[in-house]
Amino acid sequence: MENKILEKVKVFYFMATGVLLYFFLTEYIDVGLHITYRHAFALLIALSAILMFLIKPDIPRGVVSFKGALIYSAPLLVTTLVSLFIWFVNTVDVGVISRGLSSSFVYANMLSFALCAGAFLYVFGEKGVWYNLAAILIANLIMIFMIIFKYGPGAFFSEFITLVVTFADVTGEIIVEAEIHELAFCLGAYLIFMLYSPKKSIGYFIFLFLSAFCFLAAFKRIAIVAIAIALVFGYLLKFIAKFNKKTAINLITLLCILLIGILLLYVALIKMDAFELLEKAGINTSGRVGMYRAVDKFYEFSPEFIGNGIGFLTYQLNTFMSIGVASIHNDFLQHFIDLGFFGYIIWLISMTLVRVWYFGKNNNADGAIKAFILILYLVIVSSTDNTMNYPLLTGVLAILMMSSGYDDNVKIARMKIFGK
Repeated sequence: MENKILEKVKVFYFMATGVLLYFFLTEYIDVGLHITYRHAFALLIALSAILMFLIKPDIPRGVVSFKGALIYSAPLLVTTLVSLFIWFVNTVDVGVISRGLSSSFVYANMLSFALCAGAFLYVFGEKGVWYNLAAILIANLIMIFMIIFKYGPGAFFSEFITLVVTFADVTGEIIVEAEIHELAFCLGAYLIFMLYSPKKSIGYFIFLFLSAFCFLAAFKRIAIVAIAIALVFGYLLKFIAKFNKKTAINLITLLCILLIGILLLYVALIKMDAFELLEKAGINTSGRVGMYRAVDKFYEFSPEFIGNGIGFLTYQLNTFMSIGVASIHNDFLQHFIDLGFFGYIIWLISMTLVRVWYFGKNNNADGAIKAFILILYLVIVSSTDNTMNYPLLTGVLAILMMSSGYDDNVKIARMKIFGK
């Protein structure tokens, strides 16, 4: 009886903290540094799991969760080490180094949110994925109900239907308030996860329906495209894995290498004014031609381009340039400018191959496939936006990748550590 009460208290605590994590999107704490509420809540969740570990340690679970969070956060290590090298070579001021590191570790620390994801898995096992989704949905639905209460259900759902039917060509003044970008991208990742591995249960269909509703209320067209492409690759690789898991994993490795080449070519095309040609062809690029032209002076597409260090471009845009935006809405060009030619390639490897190899280890083709299609989703939505700077999406992708085979990996770790 006592154990059941403690279990319910544990579920309530982590769920409530999770809702707060996903609800407070812009608020921050001023302690000399501006620390966002969501970062603080992510750290609180991670520290709560660490405290539970110290009180009653489950070493195999702790090892699997911590290693998964570290591997997922490999790009943070790359950006830090590459930037330190660039700053050393360029002999920059301490202020520049401090500013660059703070952008990676204070505002949107990838490791903090990966540890938060690992905490949910440590406490609940693979069920943690669903507790995390429930927290997202509760937070998102509260926001939507506040809008419905303000304007009325008739007005809201009328604009919602118009939004969906016109594929977001017509967006009303009411429904636009429900366009919560970060949560929409989080739910897009969950939709891939759920549709890739459908289940026959009432709980699954409730989660799927509510996720689709909240996602469509925000209606990010690039995310819809990304979901469709990711699922096509996911189903194809899943079909191949049924016959030969090794072949599927090798194919994923090849696709990752191809993806790295495409993302390198993408920067080259931007440098060669490809977006200007698109504008001349009558394709609206939403002002990206002007943005890319403004930052063109900061980089060369050449192996000799060493980079400027993480945080450089953001600082330039917010301090010295008057182009009307705080970012260029292109994570890949931004990382190329910050990390340089080879630093950019190493960063891409850490984001793709390293994750796929780790989460697909022990011939876990399902884990490799899920990691790849979620990476593909992230790459597509980040090609026209600064989605990689969304810390909540970082946490969601981490928990979805880490959850595949998590319980089995704990059993393997237990065997290695205790021999039983």
